[in-house]
Amino acid sequence: MSFRSQTLASRGFVVASLAAFSLFGYGCGGSNHSATLSGQFTASATPVAVDLIKLVPQAASGARVVVQAVIYGPTTSLDMYSFAFDVKIGDPTVLKFVPNSAVAGNALIASAVQTIQFEAGPDLSDPSRIVVGVSKFGGGSGNGVAGASSIIVSLAFDVIKQGTSTLAISTAPHAPAVLDHNGAVIVAITFDPLNGSVTGISTGGGGY
Repeated sequence: MSFRSQTLASRGFVVASLAAFSLFGYGCGGSNHSATLSGQFTASATPVAVDLIKLVPQAASGARVVVQAVIYGPTTSLDMYSFAFDVKIGDPTVLKFVPNSAVAGNALIASAVQTIQFEAGPDLSDPSRIVVGVSKFGGGSGNGVAGASSIIVSLAFDVIKQGTSTLAISTAPHAPAVLDHNGAVIVAITFDPLNGSVTGISTGGGGY
């Protein structure tokens, strides 16, 4: 059973295996190779609130944007053990996930007997859906966020042509969830229901 399946097993979800990253063989055609792409992520208009998980910009460099999934605190739960959610790319002809770019943040804090494991990659049945799982292993309890916010995971995306794509935490076909150490959903923690967006701008040698 995959790590993602273990994370969501208590909810009865069956998650497809991660797609081979070669599925993202996008490239630029034509003679416009001198064009320069730059990307920018704009977060949704959802206001910051305690117990909310939201995608926010971390950095941008050229065509690459790095997005963080952040949870705002101080959280009402002190027993966060696993995060499981999907990030949906609205237009995969504009935006692609960068394989092996995921970096776990500091939202989960391992005790002496625990480890933190995470995965992020495209769903085999829908490569525009990036499956994300971050969880403690080794038993014991979860933890809360005492400060104003903590990072769950950072993800990198590349703009592959001029245009705009939505980028959001998906609610279907699998509802996003935060689980406690017993595998129960922490209902007080919510996920941003609105879309962010990534815009690709082409300068130099024309459009793609």
